[in-house]
Amino acid sequence: MKDIKNFSSEPYTGIWTNVQRQHLLNRTLFGSTAKDLKAFENKSLAQCIDEIIEPSPIPSPPVNYYESRVEDTTGVKEGETWIRAPYGDGTINFRRRQSLRYWWVQQMWFQERTIQEKLILFWHNHFATQLEIYERAHFAYQYQNTIREHSFGNFKPFVKAITLDMAMLDYLNGRENTKDSPDENYARELQELFTIGIGEGSGYTQDDVRAAARVLTGHYASKSTQTYRFNGNNHDTDDKQFSEYYDNTIISGRDEQDGQYEVDDLLDMIFRKEEVSKFMVRKFYRFFIYYEIGPKIEAEFIEPMAQLFRDNDYEIKPLLKAFFSSQHFYDTAFYGAMISSPLDFMVKTLRHLEPPLPSLAENVYQNYSVTGVYMRFAETTQQHIGDPPSVSGWPAYHQTPLYHEIWINSDTYQKRNQSILILMYNEVRRDGYRVITDVIKYASQFSDPSDPNKLIDEIADALFSLPIKTELKSKIKTDILLSGQANDFYWTQLWRDYESDPSNVNITLPMEERLKGLLLYLMSLPEYQLI
Repeated sequence: MKDIKNFSSEPYTGIWTNVQRQHLLNRTLFGSTAKDLKAFENKSLAQCIDEIIEPSPIPSPPVNYYESRVEDTTGVKEGETWIRAPYGDGTINFRRRQSLRYWWVQQMWFQERTIQEKLILFWHNHFATQLEIYERAHFAYQYQNTIREHSFGNFKPFVKAITLDMAMLDYLNGRENTKDSPDENYARELQELFTIGIGEGSGYTQDDVRAAARVLTGHYASKSTQTYRFNGNNHDTDDKQFSEYYDNTIISGRDEQDGQYEVDDLLDMIFRKEEVSKFMVRKFYRFFIYYEIGPKIEAEFIEPMAQLFRDNDYEIKPLLKAFFSSQHFYDTAFYGAMISSPLDFMVKTLRHLEPPLPSLAENVYQNYSVTGVYMRFAETTQQHIGDPPSVSGWPAYHQTPLYHEIWINSDTYQKRNQSILILMYNEVRRDGYRVITDVIKYASQFSDPSDPNKLIDEIADALFSLPIKTELKSKIKTDILLSGQANDFYWTQLWRDYESDPSNVNITLPMEERLKGLLLYLMSLPEYQLI
């Protein structure tokens, strides 16, 4: 257990510096960059949080990008969206799935300064579906829309929307759930993974799972029309009896025409249980704060936050505001205490280094193709967007005792560092386009890049949640920026020469090599894995 000093859910009243801002941004964005810190430096805690918990505008949909230039037989041209087009065939559907994944990565990469994209990943992990199993690209896009529409809203209608979402219905056997043969798959996960959880406060029974499955009969996703459907002929119209845990509630059976509304009765019953609020607050806690929840955290933070969630009728936004305003969130024990997920690691690196990407207007094919390279950096280190390994989500968010430590092993740590090396030395090449990371431009954003001490200090402050040792900074400066020289002027003069003659390759090449060496070394440190 970490050495936590403040467990209070009350509003934070301590100092408010870039250290606290960076902690907030690291947990709510995909990495906090120097530009992010600059944008928030004159804002109070309340102003920062108000901005962070505002949703971004609805993004433009994914477009036709088909690897190997496969022709779209439904008539969608390159660069046009496919979201309302007919299914086509398996090859077209596969390419559309890929384009949706690349589009999703770009939403993270070019995020606004709000929690929205991080929150969407949270909900994707919570209401987990596997695109490789339900397969339909159209279902996947609608699933994205469901999450985007409800991510800041009210949890109860969110659960209903997910219950009737086409991707979820197809993934958890909605079509197979009929009055003659009820399928318990979704009914179980609705209670075990999505609302009540398992543990001391979760007393629902196997009979409750069976009864819930009967309530949900008749709902399915139509692959022929690519829409949600309710088939009243497949709905169980008899009454459904629930256990003492649910106060022996009976959900009255409705006829074939109105049977679809029994889902509202089911959710009303589930949401009367206080455990829903406690379970969800624990899920938020493990994702945004830390994975260990001891008795003191349960009593002094989880329960008050759960009460607030209930008092606000399960509105998500007030809960987020209270979370990130709390004294407990800013306890120094949590700074740099979590290992970044592969997506966190990959996207924050892109946001720091800002490698150029051809615009959609300039070249759709290169735009998506290059993004696909970055997506695969995360995929090869255990986080494939759209495809958590099971309905429970990624193990790092729920599997005891390791939790986030699962992300790092001898293979994934090496691959993370390799991805930085590839980015730094311009090895990303796709379809005639070569990504060139401009390290001089990166260094130029800091206050005085000609001063090697200030430069290293400010880069380290931007990259790390925790400070690195002064002795290490001194060694890095001498070995890398000064190339073994003893005098700081060696670097200062090189930078001034560059400013006088920025097109002189005899100046820019040695400067680039030193900056690449500096960034590669810093980003290879264990501290860079932490948020």
